Amino acid sequence: MSVTEIDGEIAPSDGGAKWPARLERATLISLIGVLAWAPFPLGSNRPWSWSLLSILIALCCGLWALSQAIAPSSSSSSLKPYLVPATLFAGVLLWGAIQLFPYVPPSWPHPIWQVASDALQVKIKPIISIDPWRTATEWMKLLTYLAAGGLTFFLCQRSDQAKLLFSAILFIIALYAGYGLILALTGFSQTELFYENWTIPGNMNGPFVLRNSFATYLGMGVILATVHFYPAASKKIVTNRGTRQHILSTLLYVFGQGVWGVLAFIAVISVLLATASRAGCLATLIGLMTVLVLAAILSTRRNTSIWAMAGAASMVALAVLLFSLGGDTLESRFFDLVEAGGVDEVRMALWNAATRMISDSPWLGLGLGTFERAYPMYADRMFPFVMDKAHNDYLEFAAGIGLPAAIAWWTAIGWCAFLCLRGVFVRRRNRIYPMVAIGATVLIAVHSMFDFSLQIPAVALTYSVIMGLGLAQASSTRN
Repeated sequence: MSVTEIDGEIAPSDGGAKWPARLERATLISLIGVLAWAPFPLGSNRPWSWSLLSILIALCCGLWALSQAIAPSSSSSSLKPYLVPATLFAGVLLWGAIQLFPYVPPSWPHPIWQVASDALQVKIKPIISIDPWRTATEWMKLLTYLAAGGLTFFLCQRSDQAKLLFSAILFIIALYAGYGLILALTGFSQTELFYENWTIPGNMNGPFVLRNSFATYLGMGVILATVHFYPAASKKIVTNRGTRQHILSTLLYVFGQGVWGVLAFIAVISVLLATASRAGCLATLIGLMTVLVLAAILSTRRNTSIWAMAGAASMVALAVLLFSLGGDTLESRFFDLVEAGGVDEVRMALWNAATRMISDSPWLGLGLGTFERAYPMYADRMFPFVMDKAHNDYLEFAAGIGLPAAIAWWTAIGWCAFLCLRGVFVRRRNRIYPMVAIGATVLIAVHSMFDFSLQIPAVALTYSVIMGLGLAQASSTRN
């Protein structure tokens, strides 16, 4: 099959490969459609919506597989650097399946199954998980996110498709920022669309149930919008002809070619501030500063350190605005955080319970997604709420899957982030994609210490696609 070069990348030519190319393009458009749909039904955080999400991603993967069956891609990045994280991800999925398997050594199943068997006078085949339905559900979700990330990796080997997906994600997040603002101004809640008598008034939740999840989603949009300026602005803004020319070219870009990106940035960050999410704003700030540091280092290598420092000063000013313009709500919530010693009472109780779960079964785990079922057995305090999340993804994941599998999962994500970091400094073009993947990873990593945004399918799906996009462009596909 003949090939043509697009922006330094090798891509299939139209001659002799029209249908596979059309199918691949259709797969990309379908993936964008799924990303646009995922946040709308309360972040896809309901059984019917996350099941639908899994089906849609499976259909996208099937469509791409069909295009490859007709005409396999003639060139792609070497897969050797990705074998270790892929193996670790596969190992964790395998262990999650073993947690549901009834034929394991007698000492592995949780004692609760023997208690249930004695109480019901029924012979029950014991398994490791204390709630097989929830474990199977979480296993399906993890597989969906990995499939979405892998699909993005292969689709975005071509730089034109990577650019399209990058712009689409930013556009989708900006639209939901506007949608969240409309909901807040009208006093309408997204939950009223799906549950007639359930509403959460007075919060900037957008299409999500909780504002913290919306804040994480918007935070990724802030990083996308910031990085979006990097390639275009570096070409349009003049930095070597004096301060006056620099300011003039900056204004021309901001109010000309870059106006839509500026508007998207303003919309997303404004709504993020309106959520008044302490952890969401803090995590976004840290992710943003990480991207800034990378950009400053790259600028220094180009002998433009003065303007890199100017960019740093601008981002510090933005950091101040992030806290000062958030209003009394955000400020008071941070004061509450400090007065409570860093965590609130409920979170501390949840974390203590999760720690006891890990201590009780450090190697095998209690089963993916079983925190809600396990909490009454390990809690030292009870609250008049449904304790379905630990408000710390690290503790909850380790309690469910076990420490060895949890460490393997985190190592795989860290490995992928390292490959993206390497791509930022090794690649001469398209480095914005691995850069935004690093920023999103830092954001997610920080927020996961205080909340459970990664357990919201729309957030996890968007992050996995961003990571797949970054990995796809972390190394050149030139043969």
